[in-house]
Amino acid sequence: AGMPGRVYSIFDNPNTFAQVLLLLLPLVLALIITARRWQWKVVCAGIFCVGGMAMAMTYSRASWVGLALAAVVFVILWNSKLIPLGIVVALLGLALLPDTVFHRILTIFNTSDTSTSSRFPLYRAAAAFLQQRPVLGAGLGSDAVRQSISDLNLFHGKDHFVHCHNIYLQVWCETGLVGLISFVGGILWTVKQGAKAVFHKQCDLVVRMAVIGGVSALLGGLLCGMADYLWNYPRVMLIFWFVCALALAGIRLAGQENRAGESKET
Repeated sequence: AGMPGRVYSIFDNPNTFAQVLLLLLPLVLALIITARRWQWKVVCAGIFCVGGMAMAMTYSRASWVGLALAAVVFVILWNSKLIPLGIVVALLGLALLPDTVFHRILTIFNTSDTSTSSRFPLYRAAAAFLQQRPVLGAGLGSDAVRQSISDLNLFHGKDHFVHCHNIYLQVWCETGLVGLISFVGGILWTVKQGAKAVFHKQCDLVVRMAVIGGVSALLGGLLCGMADYLWNYPRVMLIFWFVCALALAGIRLAGQENRAGESKET
């Protein structure tokens, strides 16, 4: 109630637009820090501010929570001494939020909210399907899961079943248990290696910030994925794996720099 409308840009859906912003805003922040000329810092800061305002106007709660986690991870990996300042800034930010945004945040745990309650039949259908095919899944693609759930008559919600509205359930339903473990394990390995890389003293600033931006965006996306399926649109899937590839490239470059520095010392 009272929400003026949700922006969605060229993505047909405000949640999809918010997911794009969630994955890219940490990289823009990394650009602000690494830009060598003040003119480019101003340009990147302007892009970040416009993107941040657009994120607020999507009214996408899952992406807001994901972006909050991404910000926390970014600060911890960049300079953990800034955590107290970050807490103060966050509290001030909450106080200055428009009423429509603040009221939208308060509905996150409101199970009577129609957007929230509509997900429960999807989760129940996915859980019922996984009880029957936990290891192999239905096959790649949302269509395969949708058709299997329809054939087994597992969905009993008001709307039609499109996807699981949860990236973990969707990956599990499509690829089975091995696919889920591979996906989660691969991303967590990337995060672990990224954290090790950025804390090494030989790591170049540009490489370090690329890894920090990528890792924080991935973790934010994984948290958002608990309430949304990020890969419903191929464009978002492409951006997700681009961010992952950027983080992996930074990890590899950091490893080369670290080995080169260690060989010089010996």
